Order: sequence, then structure tokens, then C-alpha cells
Amino acid sequence: MKFKTILAFAFLAFAASVQAQNISIGPTVGIQHSWISADLPESSMNTLHMGFNGGIALVYSTESHFGLGGDLKYSQEGVSIQSELAGIKTVTDWNTSYLRIPLRLIYFFGEYGDAFRPKVFAGPTMGLLLSSKSQDIDVKDTTNDFDLGVHAGVGLNIRIWERIWLNTDITYTQGLSDVTVSDTDKITNHNGNVGLNAGLLFGF
Repeated sequence: MKFKTILAFAFLAFAASVQAQNISIGPTVGIQHSWISADLPESSMNTLHMGFNGGIALVYSTESHFGLGGDLKYSQEGVSIQSELAGIKTVTDWNTSYLRIPLRLIYFFGEYGDAFRPKVFAGPTMGLLLSSKSQDIDVKDTTNDFDLGVHAGVGLNIRIWERIWLNTDITYTQGLSDVTVSDTDKITNHNGNVGLNAGLLFGF
């Protein structure tokens, strides 16, 4: 699949652009509240839609304040819409999952080697659709295979052992491309989520 090839090359190009002596790599997991922006009737509203993400994170940090980061991870997304009709509330779930590659430019506060390093970051994110179901009905054919967006966040890296870091962050992601396949040029459906993530990074 061409989108899978694009994602793989993007991650490999990022990995090849950094120098080994300042690389940290390790597992990452997180939970997130996701939604899909759309024009909803007055009787409907987005409600809590929790999902999981997990994969591998890679960070390159300089001896000043700047770094580059990238993940390769599985991400559960989608939306839950609560509707009310004749006083009866119902919730409709649209569950999607992606193979995601978020790339980011990181600014670290403090000094290189400090035990605690707060950070801020931002960058693009790309996703290859793995599944799409509405109320357990497969709707992958009406969902775009590729998702492009941006993300930004804040976090803290904590050194827990020599060359081992606890990596934590809160991330906001906003989709830019249309989630649905449409014959019109009007784009109204975009992914979005807020996630809490943590992982262990092992330095080389």
C-alpha cells in the first residue's frame, strides 16, 4: 500500500537523520479522548470516547535545548455521539484505529544531563487507517485511508537510571484532512484527540 510505504519511509528517514550517540528509544503507551468534528444537530453532542495507543518512541536530543522525536504506534480513535429523542438518550460509537507516525520538534528546558527536563513540542502526524466501524458495522470503505494532522504538547523527561528516562507528556492532536470519503470538496470531518502518554527511553 502506498500510504504504508510513505509512513515507513518517513520514520526511517527521521531515524537516519540523527546521530547514534544522542538517541533514546523505547516503548510508549497512552490513553486518549478522541472525537471527530462534524456539524451535529442541536439534540446531539460529542461525549467521552476513550482509546489506547502504544508503540515505539525515538528521541534525538542535542547538548543544548533542542531535539527531534518520532513515534511508530497503534492508535485507537473515533467518536461517541450522544443524541436525545423524546427524552431518551442514546450513544452512537464510531471506532477507528490507525498506524500513526507523529514527528515533532522538541524544546527542552534546563541543561543537558539534568535529572528533570520539562519540554514543549509540536509537529506533523500521519496515520494509516487500520479499521473503521460504526456500531460494529464495518465502514472502512467510506473512511479515508490516510490521515494528516498536527500535534503539540508539554511533558517531562525524568532520569530514573543511567541512560534510562521516564518520558511523559500531554498531547493535543488536530486532524487536517477529511476523515470520510466524499464526492464534494467540503471538508467537515476531522480527527482530534487529547492524550496522556508515558514511556521508557533507553539512551545510546
